[in-house]
Amino acid sequence: MINARPSTRPSSRQAGFTLIEMIMAMVLTGILAGIVAQIIMGPVKGYFDSARRAELTDTADLALRRLTRELRHGVPNSLRISDSAGNVGSCVSGTCYIEYIATSGGGAFTTGTGFFAGLTTCLVTPANCQLTITSPMPSNPAMAVGDYIVLNNTNNNDITSQYNAYACASLTNCNISRVTSLAGSLATLTAGATGLNVFGFPGPSTSRFQVVPGSTKAVIYACTISPSKGTMKRYWNYGLYGTPSAAAAAATGGGSSAIMATNAGCSVSYPASAQTFGVLIVSLTLTDSSGVDSVTLMREIHVDNTP
Repeated sequence: MINARPSTRPSSRQAGFTLIEMIMAMVLTGILAGIVAQIIMGPVKGYFDSARRAELTDTADLALRRLTRELRHGVPNSLRISDSAGNVGSCVSGTCYIEYIATSGGGAFTTGTGFFAGLTTCLVTPANCQLTITSPMPSNPAMAVGDYIVLNNTNNNDITSQYNAYACASLTNCNISRVTSLAGSLATLTAGATGLNVFGFPGPSTSRFQVVPGSTKAVIYACTISPSKGTMKRYWNYGLYGTPSAAAAAATGGGSSAIMATNAGCSVSYPASAQTFGVLIVSLTLTDSSGVDSVTLMREIHVDNTP
């Protein structure tokens, strides 16, 4: 029997992909990748949009929370509203200025016999410029020499009123003075000749006082009025001025400042009828740097105007 020898001729068919098969695979892979990208793109874009809006919301909320907290601890009846166009009591155009006198604490007091007798008695008898604090001493922060004490502030717009702490720079007898020494619960106030060094309280008080930090005094929140956009800034340590325009000029010209928000626009309402109840309405709109997304937060801030 003759054994057949296996053929050593190579097969005419080779294992692998043809060019057409490779092209078809690439096309199908591209189509699938495009479909997957479209499916994923929506959620990814939504995530970044949500993160951007959340950041804007957090910034606006933080600014309004700080404004609310500070106004609620301000000197009673010291809140006043104006704008760079010269309007007082409202914000119509340009930049809105929200101003108040800051406090770090307060309490109750009693005084000597001649304390309410006026400036002359205070100058002649310095002991009449002393307060005996009957409530717990202000703490965290503690009242210190160089701070100011305000009594019975009932006015914020009459520059001739002795009950307007803003007006004391031009009066010789008003309701604010600097603390010059502290001995236990006894606070001695400066009895000088002019300006804030004067303290001759013009009438009976509720026996309550507010402490104004010497390094802060009045504070202004300045914000571009909507729909325009600008920077929301906080100004402090620029002094006390009888008119809002003078205060705004001093604050923006040389006061300490910090940026609260950028690309910001605000709407502020504090009508005269609301001042008795102390209701300030602030709407703050923040826009992202691309100008695509924006958020608006509104806050009704109730201020205690009881001196």
